[in-house]
Amino acid sequence: MNYRNFVSKIKNLPAFNLNDVRKVDPAFHRQQLNYWLDKGYIKHLVGGYYALPERKVSEPYLFMLANRLYAPSYTSLESALAYHQVIPETVLGVTSISTLKTNRFTSDWGVFSYRSVQPRLLFGYQVVNAKDDIKFNMAVIEKAVLDYLYLNAHICTTADFYGLRWNREQLQKIDPSIFSRYLGLFNKRALSDRVEKLKAYLNA
Repeated sequence: MNYRNFVSKIKNLPAFNLNDVRKVDPAFHRQQLNYWLDKGYIKHLVGGYYALPERKVSEPYLFMLANRLYAPSYTSLESALAYHQVIPETVLGVTSISTLKTNRFTSDWGVFSYRSVQPRLLFGYQVVNAKDDIKFNMAVIEKAVLDYLYLNAHICTTADFYGLRWNREQLQKIDPSIFSRYLGLFNKRALSDRVEKLKAYLNA
């Protein structure tokens, strides 16, 4: 397969790996990807994923790439809290939840980090449709908060929440019924205790 045919077949993919290319050309050799990479015809993203040089790398694009790089997964924790404007900082890289083992990948755009949870806790996210045909799985605000508290047991006092500087106004957008239902699905007393400290922070 020459480069022109290659582009025509994968141009609608926001990112691709060798397996994606072999779906359209089973005889395709990895060496060809390496050659095109050396020539600058494609660019390396992270792991075994590549993109065409004209592909623009935006935050939504990185969210989508994070989902695809390590599946099943969804964006959560610091990245989701920043997305929902709960934390003031822009997060370098993408933080995600996955049922696979805890892992991280380093790229030119920051670190893609994944925290492992049991399969029963892989819920509470929605598919966000961004522009340029970009779609990604993003934790809803209720699940992002609970994921963070679940995986950060050191946040256990009202004073700890003051240190986090979470935006109270944005946290008021939490739906109490959804939050309570999700908390029940975790079924962890220690997490429930930390949630009570969060409520104290919000009502202070």
